[in-house]
This record gives sequence, C-alpha cells and structure tokens, in this order.
Amino acid sequence: MKRLKKIFPIVFLITFVLLPAGIAKATTILEVSFAEVIQGAELIFEGRVLSEETRPSPIDGRPFTYFTFEIIDVINGPYSGNYIELGFAGGTLRGLTLSVSNMRMPEIGERGVYFVESLTQELVHPLYGWHQGHYLVVTDPANLQEKVVPLLTNLNVLATAQTVDEFKQNVRDIMGGGR
Repeated sequence: MKRLKKIFPIVFLITFVLLPAGIAKATTILEVSFAEVIQGAELIFEGRVLSEETRPSPIDGRPFTYFTFEIIDVINGPYSGNYIELGFAGGTLRGLTLSVSNMRMPEIGERGVYFVESLTQELVHPLYGWHQGHYLVVTDPANLQEKVVPLLTNLNVLATAQTVDEFKQNVRDIMGGGR
C-alpha cells in the first residue's frame, strides 16, 4: 500500500497536469485512401528537392524549414512556375529547435511526387496526409526503371511498383473518375 501511495502522485501529475498542458504530446495522422490524397491535394507535381532553409514562420515566428523544389511535371493543379517553396514546421533557428514527432521532411536531392494540400495556407506539414502525400522516385536495380514508392515503404516492393509514367497516369485516371 505504501508503494501505491508513492506512485499515485506521479501518475496523477502525468495524467492530469502534463498531458492536458501539452507537455507530453504525440502525433496521430489519419490514414486516408490514395483517392482521398489525390482529391484532397490542391497541387500534385513531380519534382526534385534543390535546397532547404530554416527561418521564422511569417505567421507566428516558429522555426519552419522551407524546401525549394524544381518542378519536373505538374500532374494536377493551378501552378505554372518552374520552382515551388514548401514550408514544414520544425528546424533549428537561433538556438531554438522545434521538432514535430513523426514528421519526415524531404531530403535535398530527392526526386518524388508530392501532393500539396494548400498553396495559400501555412500548415504544419504541407503534404496531404503528411507522409501519405509524399512519394519517392527510385531506380529499380533489377531493370533500371524509375519507379514510384510511398515514402514509408520497404524498397522490396520495387518489383511491383509502378513506373513514373504509370503512376502519373493512375493519378490522372483517379482524378477523372473522382471529379
């Protein structure tokens, strides 16, 4: 009974003070279908990450990491430029580090297909469904074809993955059937 009396204040502190105060947090991303990712994205493009820069958000000053993408192909959406900048919450700025759990930011040099949720709003993560709107273009070593795979995938799926052209056509087909 004495042990229970010692543990209770700690459990109470975590459950009723720290969790509601936002000190102990977790990130939950709602799983959505591929069709929902397509239909929820304002812009879908194939591109390459050229650079990154951490600077304060113009809205609230929090650290945001901004990535510049070269646009290879606009698959859908109202964008005609050759480059686009997308901001992801997080980064280190003037000694302050902001980290968002379960956030996977792009890497310089990566090529992929990106499903941008909004071109006008600053979101914690600009891709629809976070990692669900982030696909990588990788070369299949078995046949040297460029294929598209989800960001969070085991590369053993390359044998069944779609080529870049097949993937983009699949997106266009779904857009045509869902709109």
